[in-house]
Order: sequence, then C-alpha cells, then structure tokens
Amino acid sequence: MKNNTIDWVASKLKESDNVEVVDRTSENFLNILFKGGRSALVAVLNVQGVVKKHDVEPLFAGDLNPQLVVNVPSKTLWSGEAIRYIHSSSAAFGRFGDIYRAASSVGAGSYRDKGMGFFITAMEQHSNVKDVSYVYDNVFQVDRARGTSLTVAVIEAYNMSAEDVRNAKTQLGVFDIIVKSTSYGSITDEAKIAADSMGIEALMFKNLMGRLNK
Repeated sequence: MKNNTIDWVASKLKESDNVEVVDRTSENFLNILFKGGRSALVAVLNVQGVVKKHDVEPLFAGDLNPQLVVNVPSKTLWSGEAIRYIHSSSAAFGRFGDIYRAASSVGAGSYRDKGMGFFITAMEQHSNVKDVSYVYDNVFQVDRARGTSLTVAVIEAYNMSAEDVRNAKTQLGVFDIIVKSTSYGSITDEAKIAADSMGIEALMFKNLMGRLNK
C-alpha cells in the first residue's frame, strides 16, 4: 500500500506545471523540483488514524533525510510527538496539498501551515501564555502564567454547527475550547449548546484571546 501511495503522489504531481518529480531515491523519497529552481526530498506516508513518532523516526535514520513528510489520506491526524520530532529534524509535515504550498518557502523544511501558524503565534504572544505545544496538528496545549493550562482545538467551519462540535469531540477527544479557524461566519446557538453540554467553550478567535486571561 505504501508504494502504491507514493506512486499515486508522484503521478498527481506530474500533472502539475509547478513541480516536477525528478526521481525516487533508494529510501523511496521523491526528489521534487519546484518551478523557480528549488528542490526538496519528500517522504510519503500512508498512515490511518494518527501519525505517531514511531511512524516518522525511520525516515530520518539514514544519511539522507527528507525535508517534507506528507501523509495520505489527508484527514489523518498528526500527533504532537511526531510533529516535534519532524521539526527538530529540520523538516516539515503536512498533507498532499502542502507539497505545492512548500514551493513558496525558502526551503521546504521551513514550511509551516499559515493558518495554524497564525493561531500559534497569537497564543504565544499573549501576555498570559508561557508556552504553546502541539497535541495534534490542530489541537494545542496552552500553558498560562495565571490559571490552569487549556487545550484548544481549531477547526475549519464557516458557521460552526452542533455537528461540527460533536465531530471534533469524536475525532480529537478531550479539549477545553473549540475555535473557528476563520473570523468569517459565526458560531450557531446549537453549537454553543452542544459544546456547553460537553463542558467545552465554543469561541471565535477574538474571544479566545480574552479567555486566555481568565
């Protein structure tokens, strides 16, 4: 299945005018040339459920290491320990679409998702926050100077619904706050009721910043 997944990624990339698959290394990394001259070694995983540290460690065991690790299918979660390991190895992680997005980075290894990066930076710069760490790729533990730590889940939803809240709870497990990834749209009353019934707060970004003080 893994080789089939790599073949699928390679074939999809060949359809693009912006990237070129030059070759495949003996480690099964794709050697990709971006339009403009930048290149990257891309490792492809086929993990279901959650990508964990033991899934990514073998990729960095040899003399040749990838700059970008992507997983197919895209809905798979990335554990915080896997993310920290990849970042500590001067590499980036993501989904298939992030290969194209990494093309705009100075180096593929420095690529970071802009959406999640916005939330991480905003929380890290908050006056009452000591540290922000990944639980999953869209869930963060926020350690505060005053008050207990909070676990914040960020989801994509234009108008957050009760179903969005329930689905997040099923997929992500325990968290204290659920936040919309965009400032557009709203949080429905049904979503707030559903969140409250689970002991969760459903907030917009601007409300999250205030909540970190309390």
